[in-house]
Amino acid sequence: MKASLKQISAICLASFFLSACQLSTDASKEVKPSKTRSLKDTLKAAQNGNYTVPNATEIQKAEALFRRTFQGEQSQALQTAWQTQGFTMRTLTVANTPFTVIQEHDNKRTGRGFYVFRQTDTLPIMLQAPHSFNDEYTGQIVRRLLLEGHYKAAGWNTVSRRQADMAHLENTVFQAFGRAFAKQYSTGTIVQLHGFAQGKRKTATGKIADMILSATTRRPSQRLLDTGNCLKSQLTGFVVRIYPNEISELGGTSNSNAKDLREWGFYSFLHIELSKALRQELRNDKAVRQKLSACLQ
Repeated sequence: MKASLKQISAICLASFFLSACQLSTDASKEVKPSKTRSLKDTLKAAQNGNYTVPNATEIQKAEALFRRTFQGEQSQALQTAWQTQGFTMRTLTVANTPFTVIQEHDNKRTGRGFYVFRQTDTLPIMLQAPHSFNDEYTGQIVRRLLLEGHYKAAGWNTVSRRQADMAHLENTVFQAFGRAFAKQYSTGTIVQLHGFAQGKRKTATGKIADMILSATTRRPSQRLLDTGNCLKSQLTGFVVRIYPNEISELGGTSNSNAKDLREWGFYSFLHIELSKALRQELRNDKAVRQKLSACLQ
């Protein structure tokens, strides 16, 4: 009986040490970080879908959630609130800089847009690419400007303008994004990039212009004039024209985002039309992008 008890004790002791060793081995294993998509791949994956018109309640809730995101909130409560609206909120780190990404769920892509917020070291300037599918390279330019500069946030359309034109439709989540920014940063600036074909322009000035800069009104603001003069000095080799003082077309006067913001008392909206040649330079040459940012920031 004593021998039997000794054998049982020995077996139990051995079993204990074996379990302890196994636990120690498991604890020492490193958990491999999951592969994170780049911002480029994340944006690409969020595109397409079928546009569904959001109702007034959805737009109102989205604006409130955008406002909280602009204020830097990173709570689980906010993430859950975005989820109930059909969006995912997460942090994406690029070159040691954290960004907050707001995008629709993969199984609920209804063309409400893709939004990125820089979490640190920011200036109150927002970038927008409402026609990133059709105005070639504008989406890529906005993405690279955001990553390289100090812009607070950026927004992209996620369906073709043939389905939903984010620069002319009323009552969109894209519009709510701009309103939330304007309410949070009343002295900030929203910059919206577009593309045009010189050959389709109606005036001689338009046919040679590379950039048409506008505040979407017939009366250019001092901010617009100062930015235009800066761009003329920086982008040598390209023709920069200010609407309506120097050119009579592509002033963006029917832009729904700018109109909506003016109703809320926000006037610092820059509408920038780019020729294909300048878009190609901005897409490919970081130095040219830095010159643009030097005038916008």
